[in-house]
Amino acid sequence: MANANIRNLKGEKGGIYITDTTAHTGDFDAITAVETAVIAELISDNITGTLTSVPLPAGVTIYGRFSSVDLASGKVIAYNRI
Repeated sequence: MANANIRNLKGEKGGIYITDTTAHTGDFDAITAVETAVIAELISDNITGTLTSVPLPAGVTIYGRFSSVDLASGKVIAYNRI
């Protein structure tokens, strides 16, 4: 199981490149800002609290279990969990 987690962190499960302001759904375990981004809404299964207007500087990755990512601006890659 540990090897599967390492593969996920390396992006081997793929992901989606998000550049628009449409909500994108899936089962994501990491989100990396390709350029400075503001996440309008982020829905997480394991992070408590309201995740709106989240600034994400370029090159920064946040980890968790996310089911929806909606950008206000910027570009990110949402990496698939499974």
